Amino acid sequence: MIKNLIFDWGGVLSVSQHQEAVNRFSDLGVPHADKYFIEGQNWRSIFGQVEEGTITIADFLKQVSVLCQKEITFEQIAYAWWGFFSHLPQGMLKQLKTWKEEGYRIYMLTNNNPFMMSYIRSEEFAPEGKPFYSYFDKLYVSCEIGLSKPNKEIYQYVLNDEKLNPAETIFVDDRKQNLIGAKEVGMHTFFVEDSENWIDAFKSIL
Repeated sequence: MIKNLIFDWGGVLSVSQHQEAVNRFSDLGVPHADKYFIEGQNWRSIFGQVEEGTITIADFLKQVSVLCQKEITFEQIAYAWWGFFSHLPQGMLKQLKTWKEEGYRIYMLTNNNPFMMSYIRSEEFAPEGKPFYSYFDKLYVSCEIGLSKPNKEIYQYVLNDEKLNPAETIFVDDRKQNLIGAKEVGMHTFFVEDSENWIDAFKSIL
């Protein structure tokens, strides 16, 4: 019986828009911004390092400032990175609330950075008048725990931290490679093919 629901952010809890973020970073002055956000390759750059938590915010801002040949602030980077966010899937917040009321424990597990999280965790990000973070028992973020998907250690970290039974836990992601580690630690998994329309199919397997 499934009791614990763990969701990815981009492509699952939110609908992403890649080009808008690239445009914002380009406008900021990052040369060839598109090359830093190619799927599977961003981890080789400072943008991946700050998501992994292997460099500090201060060091990241210094290096971006060098790239842009001008001083870049936290707020400017946050605005550019938030360009990846388009909107929440229709009915998402209502469904999260319903699952919570039905007794499920709700988590988010994301490869993410301090700039995006500054907004996701803020009181300002309240799409229906209630802060987004409040729909969850806990948010797990790569840059904060020093682990990232698809490494199986990050899934085990969540299980250990919340004392969850993997056989009672399902992990939801839009990248198949991120499901492998979850399966290796004994979780059930669900692959999201369409970030706009997956909730009904997911409900049917609970």
